[in-house]
Amino acid sequence: MKKANKLFLAVLLAAVGVNLQAKVMESSVATVNGRPILASEYDAYLDGVVEQYQLAAPQFLQQPYAKDILGREVLKELISKELLYQAAEEEKIQVKDSEIDAGVNEIKARFIVDETTGKPDEKGAEKRFNQALKKQGMSFKAYKNKLSKDIAVRKLMEQKLQATVKPVEEADAKALYANVEAVMKNNTKKIKALEKEDPAKLKEAQAIAAKLKQLTGEQVRIGHIYLAVTKDMKPEEVKKKEELAKQIKKEIDGGMDFSEAVKKYTEDKNALASGGDMILLKGVAPKAIDSKAFSLAVGKVSDPIKSDIGFHIIKIKEKRAERSISYDDVARDLAQYIAQQRVQLAMAEYIEDLYNKADVKVTIKYESDPLLEEAQAKAAAKDAKAEAKKDTKADAKKDAKAEEKAAETDKK
Repeated sequence: MKKANKLFLAVLLAAVGVNLQAKVMESSVATVNGRPILASEYDAYLDGVVEQYQLAAPQFLQQPYAKDILGREVLKELISKELLYQAAEEEKIQVKDSEIDAGVNEIKARFIVDETTGKPDEKGAEKRFNQALKKQGMSFKAYKNKLSKDIAVRKLMEQKLQATVKPVEEADAKALYANVEAVMKNNTKKIKALEKEDPAKLKEAQAIAAKLKQLTGEQVRIGHIYLAVTKDMKPEEVKKKEELAKQIKKEIDGGMDFSEAVKKYTEDKNALASGGDMILLKGVAPKAIDSKAFSLAVGKVSDPIKSDIGFHIIKIKEKRAERSISYDDVARDLAQYIAQQRVQLAMAEYIEDLYNKADVKVTIKYESDPLLEEAQAKAAAKDAKAEAKKDTKADAKKDAKAEEKAAETDKK
């Protein structure tokens, strides 16, 4: 009887073990050298990214499979982090308690400003920090452990990059500026020469030139009140927003301070800390807003402006004319840019090397996987067809040469 009970217990434990293992597998989205990346960590990270896009670029989330796109990027980053954590362990990187404490204090300092009021509140910083941890489903102990791993990775990368990244010299910055200047001045001859020499360098110069044109171009500083409108809103809901915007304008015209109106009405939470202030670069904002911002006089408040994402009321606070820029103005920025590019490239190569040596298994499935697989299959078929065509041409050329040689032999 005892033997039967023991046998039953062994079978039960085995069954429970299998179920527990299945549960662990289900709760992970990938494994890196056998270590799981938990679904809870992935979900919390992705939720944070989606929230940022809802505030900064809500139109992106309306694209098909937008969450899949963000999810894949989040997973890629989590896998990279895990690879770096494991590499730091192998290198036996040590992290002191004082370094962790300093890191915690640095993060806590970011919570000094109360987002609700937009004012500094040192006493409430601790509470807001803990609320942020709770929102992420993370204990303070778990956070310190994560911070310790992040510091270890930073130390690891400092060691690796110091040995591999070439320091930036003044000649490097000047060469980049020469390319950028050619694009800004539309030097056709130099642009064509650069395109022939290195298309990637031309693309880089064009991107920097576009940024510099924005920074040196005509600008206006505005106060901004924003009322959000989404595509799923009913017409009557949109109408209510429009009526509210008109009411806000009447209150401002009646003497309400614009900054008070921002605090009371704006739905852009990120703007509260600055009182709704922002810098607009000519030609960058939606056309309706851009037109009003650069035509109104300083001190004037616009009527409600309708855009694809809602209603806006702006106050013109300051204007700045277009200005020229020299090498000395941007030398330091260009050097920092080159250094950053070199660091990013070295990090990408290092992580890729770790990835190629690691055992990475992705278990999460995305809604758009079939479409991606179909696209990859089409691309592979296209490449195979091109390769076959290339081989056919090579064989035909080879046969033609053989025939030509045979004909020469016959003549002899």
